[in-house]
Amino acid sequence: MRLIERLDRWIAQRRGLVVAPKDSALATIPEVNFGVSVNNNTALKITALYAGIRIRSENIASFPKYVKRQTAEGLIDEPRHPAYSVINVKPNRYTNKFDFWNCICTWLDGWGNAYAIIERGPWGDPVALHQVHPSNVQVTVSNGRKWYRVTMADPNLSFLNGTYSDENILHFMLVTLDGVKGVNPIIYNAMSLSKNLATEKFASEFYERGGNIKAVMETEGHFGDDEYNNFMSHFKATSKNFDIPLLEYGVKYKQLSVNPVAAQLIQSETLSIQDVCRIINIPPHMVAELSHATFSNIEHQTIQFVQYSLRPTVKRLESELENKLFTGSEAGTYSVKFALDGLLRGDTQARSAYYHNAILDGYLSRNEVREMEGRARIEGLDDYLYPLNTGVVGKEDNNE
Repeated sequence: MRLIERLDRWIAQRRGLVVAPKDSALATIPEVNFGVSVNNNTALKITALYAGIRIRSENIASFPKYVKRQTAEGLIDEPRHPAYSVINVKPNRYTNKFDFWNCICTWLDGWGNAYAIIERGPWGDPVALHQVHPSNVQVTVSNGRKWYRVTMADPNLSFLNGTYSDENILHFMLVTLDGVKGVNPIIYNAMSLSKNLATEKFASEFYERGGNIKAVMETEGHFGDDEYNNFMSHFKATSKNFDIPLLEYGVKYKQLSVNPVAAQLIQSETLSIQDVCRIINIPPHMVAELSHATFSNIEHQTIQFVQYSLRPTVKRLESELENKLFTGSEAGTYSVKFALDGLLRGDTQARSAYYHNAILDGYLSRNEVREMEGRARIEGLDDYLYPLNTGVVGKEDNNE
């Protein structure tokens, strides 16, 4: 090893750093130890993370889902396609559609991967989707194909055990570094989450001690056993009730550690919530962190939540479903759509203005608007309207 490289490594060790040779991949990075271990189970005890994952997963699970077919007239619904039944009616015999998608999206946000085995009928059509926890799946690539090894710990689900090819498993993943498997967001952000847990642990210990901070008491004299026991009994009784203690025998109280105000405990908790929001990509106000929220910006933040947080996840789901549930001849003709319109409709006044313009401009019928609002269709309202005071320049109609 050259002298300069040895010198660099010696300096790095003195500074607590890791130095890798040029053009090499750094496999491990030392992490700051906050005294709290972080994994998927402990991380979900962070209220902001738990609430954020729940908000994202429940919203996506509640979206209407459609199977569409491309025709010369545009996209039309295909509720009779076998894929529609497993996506939007009943995925399998033991899970309803909401719980299935809630489970899939929870795993996706918490583990970075979500899996579902595709059960096919005699003709290759999908007849059921079976969700599988990421810890029970091993992913490998062999001869240019992806394979999945499923090992279920629950004996009641042992019928799912086996090795599956890529076309027989739905694999949804978040950020991926190799295109084969998604990274675990909890593990990759363990440093930030451990700080969050350490902050909560400190606060818990602080309140458990009744708000008292560690300190020492000094005296220039000497206590006998009776004086010491008598003094400590009076001091503890007074401190327990948050009264002001009277220090006898010339005792002086000397604080050793910083108080929560100096340690900025509340500010640390706020920053921890914002860290969690960055990790799972949701606006802070959705997990009740309202320090920067106003009446005017919350609606726009909600729209951004749909556009920049939910929409990419929905697109991941749609792409994988289209890739695995349709045959080669159906590819490009059939598609899966999650309807996000409900979250983008805004308040009553905004919806009213949108529908009013849509009807008068002729791109929505009155019955279509009624359906969007969850109302029944009425005969005679299927006709499209158009304004009589507009027309194409140079093509005026001279007839009466």
